Order: sequence, then structure tokens, then C-alpha cells
Amino acid sequence: MHNIDIVTEIRGFNRFYTNILGLLDQHIIDSGYSLTEARILFEISKTDTCTAKQLCSVLDIERSYMSKIIVKFEKKELIRRQKCGKDSRNIEIQMTEKGMVVFHELNNRANKQIEDLLAKLNADDCDKLLDGIRTVKKYFTKATKNIKIRPYQEQDIAYVIDRQLSLYEAERQFTTETWKNYLIQGVISLVGNFNPDKDCMLILECDGNASGCIAITHTEENVAQLRYFFLEPELRGLGVGTNLIKTALDFCRRKKYSHVFLWTVSAQEVARKLYKNAGFKITETSKNESWGNSVLEERWDLDL
Repeated sequence: MHNIDIVTEIRGFNRFYTNILGLLDQHIIDSGYSLTEARILFEISKTDTCTAKQLCSVLDIERSYMSKIIVKFEKKELIRRQKCGKDSRNIEIQMTEKGMVVFHELNNRANKQIEDLLAKLNADDCDKLLDGIRTVKKYFTKATKNIKIRPYQEQDIAYVIDRQLSLYEAERQFTTETWKNYLIQGVISLVGNFNPDKDCMLILECDGNASGCIAITHTEENVAQLRYFFLEPELRGLGVGTNLIKTALDFCRRKKYSHVFLWTVSAQEVARKLYKNAGFKITETSKNESWGNSVLEERWDLDL
């Protein structure tokens, strides 16, 4: 196919998809919030705290416009602002309980709209649609995004904790203090006992923004555990998760580990496929009722 044909096809798809987005977006607008406001609330919900500067960078929104929306959110008591440590110029933004209620309402509206849109499609149709979406995402991401894997930095620790808490709450309904303490203390322990000859925590970065993570921690002399593997939803299905796992396993081989294991839950279907493709096999299962939603935990093992 000639370049002009590709360009024409893509422009036609853009017009088609813009019309679809118009139908979806109206459901958000009817809630009393603009699309931009909904996007900002979504970003704030990702972490425990953030700044207006970070939001502007991630969403590519002009600072004065962002400031107006933040002021509006504060008046509606959706967020609270406070000074960041000793730097009075840097103001942290934190979602309030009321803000989380509004966010979940907007999120549920968006999910319901997609469910209604797919009502006429059968399971096979949905699978083919999903494959097509992932293909479009994969190649447009390759054409437009700068993605790399790097070692973690101190400022990444809050992201690794906060983002997993929010993702597991939204996607798996893990909400109990037992779960939160398990995750938080696990990450803190890894960082506090970090041995660069045995441990690693890798951050997936997209256009300068942390967008995923994977970690390796030693448990015995020649045995490692793979932990804290997650990706931002917009980067799933692009092959970057496979690259993260490969990079972590390459680290294990360089450090002369002979065995790697991990724990996950059966509902993590996409991640489980990646583990299987990497050579892991299920060796143990057990039910867990303590995280807010009954799950089947699975241990996966791999000999290197």
C-alpha cells in the first residue's frame, strides 16, 4: 500500500473514531463535568498526592487552565491542597473522600457506556475488536511514544505503592487495610533492604512518566521472587509487559539465580498469559478472603 493510501485510511479512521468518542463523551458531559475535568480527576486518583505541574506534564494542559480547574475542584471539596515539605512553591494535591466518590461515579458512567456500546457484539466479535484496538495502540505507540525501562529512583517509591493500591482497588476491589498494609510494607521492606547485587526494581517510563514496574527480590541464596509487576492500562497489550518480564529475568540470570517464583491471583488473566509465555508454571493455589474480594492465589515457578 502506498503512503498516501495509508494516510487517507488513517484520516478516515480518525473521523470515524471521533464520532464514536462524541457518543461516549456525552455521557461524561451529562454528569456536569467536562472531559478535561474527568481526565484530571482520573490522574489525581492514581496516586496519594501529586502536583499541578505533574498533571500539566502528563495531560499536556496549559498551566493557567489547569489552575482554574484545580481551584474549582477545591471549592467543590473534591481535592485538598497543602505545601510540599519546606518548598512553599510546590503544592501537593490530594483526593478527598468526596472526590473519590465523584471519580468512581464518572468511572462507572464511562464503563457503562462502553458496555452498552458492545451489547450488539458477541464474544468472538469482542475478541476481534480487542485485537484490533491493541494493534492500533501498538503501532501508534511505537510511532509517537518514547518508552524505556530504567532502574527505580527514590521518587518512584510513592508511585509504585500508590498506583498499585488504586489499580487493585479499581480492577480487583482490593480495599482492606490488610491488603494495603501487605503491599505498603512489602515495598518499603524491599527498598529498605535493597541489595543491588541481588535485587532490582525496574520502572517502565513513557515520555518521561512512570508507567509501570517490576521487581526482583532475593529470598534464598539462589532463589528470587518476582514482585510488583503492573502496567498503566493504556500501555497494556503493546508488548511492553513482555519486555519488562524479560528484563527482570535477564537480571536473574546475570546474578546467577537458579530459580524464580511469583504470586498472583487467577483474575489477573493478562499477566498470567505473560508469565506462562515466559516459562512459569503454576505449582500451588490457595483461597484468600482477606483483601476485600475473594480470590484464588497462585504460585508460579520457573527454573532458569
